[in-house]
Amino acid sequence: MKCGFCGHEFAEEDGIKGCGACPGGCHSLHCPRCNYKNPLEPQFFKTIRSIFNATDKNKGEPT
Repeated sequence: MKCGFCGHEFAEEDGIKGCGACPGGCHSLHCPRCNYKNPLEPQFFKTIRSIFNATDKNKGEPT
């Protein structure tokens, strides 16, 4: 995931989930560097990204 404020790239596991400071409960992922509140990435986008990442890894290899 890439922070929308500082541009820091981090794994979702490294972000701060459910900080408890947001009214109504926190449903975002906070950047570990700047604490910016980033929206969670929908599962659909995660699936598409994993497909393209797998394709990119095989790029240029003989089949």
